[in-house]
Amino acid sequence: MVEFSRRRLLGAVGAAATAATVGATTAGCSDNRVGGAVGGAYDMPTFQAAPELDVQPYFTSDTPGMENVYTEPVKTFFKSVDREPGSGGAVTTFQLTWGDPSMPLEDGNEYWAELNERLGVSFEPQFVPQPTFDQKFATMLASGEVPDLVFVNDQSAVNLQGIRDGAFADLSEVFSGDNILKWPNLAARREEIWQASLKDGRIYQVPSTVWALTNLPIVRTDLVGQTSVGLAPANADELLTVLKEVTALGTGPGGQQVYGINKYEPVMWRRLFKVGPDWQLGDDGELVHATETENYKAMLEWLAQAWAEGVFDPVAMTTNPADIVSGAAFSWEAVGAMFTGPDGLALKERDLPGATFDYFDLPGFDGTRQLVVRNIPYGRSTCVSAAAAEDEDRLTEILNVLDYLSAPYGSEEALFIASGIEGRHFTFDENGIPVATGEHATELNVQYVGVVSGDNSYRGHPNQAAWAESFSQVMEAMAQNSVDRPLTGLEGASSTFVAKGAQLQTLWDDFERGVVTGRESADDLQSFVDNYMSQGGTMVKDEYTQALKDAGK
Repeated sequence: MVEFSRRRLLGAVGAAATAATVGATTAGCSDNRVGGAVGGAYDMPTFQAAPELDVQPYFTSDTPGMENVYTEPVKTFFKSVDREPGSGGAVTTFQLTWGDPSMPLEDGNEYWAELNERLGVSFEPQFVPQPTFDQKFATMLASGEVPDLVFVNDQSAVNLQGIRDGAFADLSEVFSGDNILKWPNLAARREEIWQASLKDGRIYQVPSTVWALTNLPIVRTDLVGQTSVGLAPANADELLTVLKEVTALGTGPGGQQVYGINKYEPVMWRRLFKVGPDWQLGDDGELVHATETENYKAMLEWLAQAWAEGVFDPVAMTTNPADIVSGAAFSWEAVGAMFTGPDGLALKERDLPGATFDYFDLPGFDGTRQLVVRNIPYGRSTCVSAAAAEDEDRLTEILNVLDYLSAPYGSEEALFIASGIEGRHFTFDENGIPVATGEHATELNVQYVGVVSGDNSYRGHPNQAAWAESFSQVMEAMAQNSVDRPLTGLEGASSTFVAKGAQLQTLWDDFERGVVTGRESADDLQSFVDNYMSQGGTMVKDEYTQALKDAGK
């Protein structure tokens, strides 16, 4: 195990930001007893960590937002569920699906049959394609026939309405304190995850654990190493010099056209210019939109200059990844694609001999540190039908099923849920990693209504071991210079945001991209802000202000 010095990476700005965030999160919480608009007081669910894994982490951290890093897969799997199978009755679900639904059980789906046997119930999902999910969700609610377990996206107005209308069970007392320990996999999520997903101070959904940090910049060291600045530009001016000098190279290994940047990714530049969350607290304690800050205007002006200097690929604004055929000094990548899978940086270097890649610690525009906004601390959720929960025994069986489907990484149950039956759906490779056989794939994906629990570490694939140190350093630096959103857990409190959030985001994206490409001017920023606020931004601000007041923040 390697444990890097946190002091070496810690910047004063990041330390102050993290401390402020922790203080804001814990302020006003003298104990664990909470209540809500309806129902009695209850305790937040007790956290019970999943069993320890049989491998040691490569890198450990206690920095908010950072997870441990592993470079070895587990070799032995623990049993996370120790109870008798269910009574044999049916448990129904309403769940999202991508692509074609699974092979029907009656057509000989061996995975589904095995799942039923393990659960001790007849698992009966309703598969709903992503493009029609909200529409069918509304139809399901209107019918009054709500399945036992329902996939819920609480950033959707339609889905939120189901919670508000009482279609789903209030599980606050059911999970209160040690009550949740009846379901150890449901208990394997920390209090802040439950806290962030509350609705009117109550537990209506079982949330997934997610990474707080999911994307980071990648640097082409073979290109940037040729610049006068080198591999560690200290501020925005030096970074622009690097971008211009790489673009001036024209081509890289193999004759590929190269630019400073080949795809526009807004979050990268907002980190560079320390823009912060979309809605943030100003010096006077009032909510301010990111577009109203001086840093945001400085970012727009810098990006417009960079575009005019020709450092962006002309198709950098494309929405079709296939349009990008050029190389770039820096790119914006997902952690899962780069570090946890077999391809990532290893494949990039194999595909382009002579090119070398690494993770990049982005500076702050002014020579300090970048400012990273952490993700909402939970992902997809599952709700339980209010009607089904009226019978205590029935509710217990439903939660037993959800508990099984929420099995954590390293468990026998999670291995089966994700990979299927060994020999039929997967085999272990030389590293001990389950790899799909390519056969019977249509039998899988029956159970996409479960929620992830347990250890949420970054699990590097052995193919990415050469980059484990730089990955750990860059991610740790990001975490140390990260902040939470003031509105974490309150996003759904603005009905205007729920209804108009997508429209407002489109308005914002169009203006920002227009300024960058020269179609608009940064001088028109105030006019844009006025328009944004008149289109719903002011109502969103007022609703969030009230939500913060109600939450005692």
